Amino acid sequence: MAGTLEDIDKKQAELIRKVQAAALFLGTPSATVPVQFTATASATLSALPSGYNPIGLVTKDDAYTWSRATDMAETTSHGFVDPTRRDVTSIVSSLAFTAQETSRPVLEAYHNLDLSAVTADTTTKEWAFSDPTSAQTRYPRLIAIGRDGIGANAIYIIRVMPRAILTEPGDQTWSDGDALGYPMTFTATPDSTLGYSMRYHFGGPGWASLMTKMGVT
Repeated sequence: MAGTLEDIDKKQAELIRKVQAAALFLGTPSATVPVQFTATASATLSALPSGYNPIGLVTKDDAYTWSRATDMAETTSHGFVDPTRRDVTSIVSSLAFTAQETSRPVLEAYHNLDLSAVTADTTTKEWAFSDPTSAQTRYPRLIAIGRDGIGANAIYIIRVMPRAILTEPGDQTWSDGDALGYPMTFTATPDSTLGYSMRYHFGGPGWASLMTKMGVT
């Protein structure tokens, strides 16, 4: 039976998502990673387990930038101008952001340190720490929760790096025109216990009505 493009196409504007608000949390390597983030028939957002601290405010323009880089090995064959075989050799996922709050969780993340045992002077309240003299590798847990819509229409878009590593602390500028920022890039590495390096969750009260249109059973 003959038809038109509109007969075979299916455009669904209601499936266009925006992350209108988001929060980023860094946890200790031993912190529990939730199996799911919503609870009850109302699909309300659950509190995170202990061990996670919010990064707080980040810059607006770039906000949270997710990258996914793929390397491939190509096989070429005589008589063909295109590679006749391509194999994925690596997939690297990362998150870049610039934190704006000067807080212990932000300083720990930016300087790649555990500052939980560092205390302030009892008299002056001055607080100080040093960069390590030898390289240290830390693998914090990272959970990012984005929200599209509000109230009964809220949809949560969540990404989890169970074993993140700080791969690039960016340059910091001191000036009277800009707020002090802490630019960072975290890269996902595999967690041998959980069996993944990056996990994606979708939920919230506004999600149920769109599942069928999304093609989700």
